[in-house]
Amino acid sequence: MRLSFGRSGSLLLIGLSALLACGDSSGPYGPPLGSYHASLFFTTPSGSSRRDEIAAGSTLTLNLTLDGMTSGHLHLAAFGANPVLDADMAGTWSLNGKVVTFAQTADTFVRNMAFTIYQPGDKFWYLNGYQVISGTLIQLDLFPNG
Repeated sequence: MRLSFGRSGSLLLIGLSALLACGDSSGPYGPPLGSYHASLFFTTPSGSSRRDEIAAGSTLTLNLTLDGMTSGHLHLAAFGANPVLDADMAGTWSLNGKVVTFAQTADTFVRNMAFTIYQPGDKFWYLNGYQVISGTLIQLDLFPNG
C-alpha cells in the first residue's frame, strides 16, 4: 500500500485509521514513520563466517515520512575485495500488512529486502530484515532513534 493522502485533515485521519487497522490481530501496526538506525547488522557470505557490520564500522540510517518518501545513508565498511560503499537512501517506502519495502535509486541490498515490523511492547516497533541476497545472508534490525 503506497502512502499518499489528500489535502484535507479529515482525509488524513481516515487514511491513518485505515493504516492502523492493517496487519494481524497481534498488534496495532501502522505506518512506521520516523528515523531509524541499524542496531543489529550481520552479513554471512556463502561459505564464510558471519561478520558484525556495525563492529566493522558499517552504518545505516533511514527516515520514513508520511508522504512515503525516504532519506538516509548506508555506509558499508570495506571487506576483502569489496571497497567501502556509501549510498544515499533517498527514495520511497511502502507498507503491505506489516512488511515494509523500499524503492531507491541506489543499487544496494536495501531495495531488494523486505522488512517486517515487530512490536515487542506497546510503546515502539522496529523493522527486521532477514534475507539471502546474492548468496549473502543479511540480518538487519532497524530501531527507531530516540
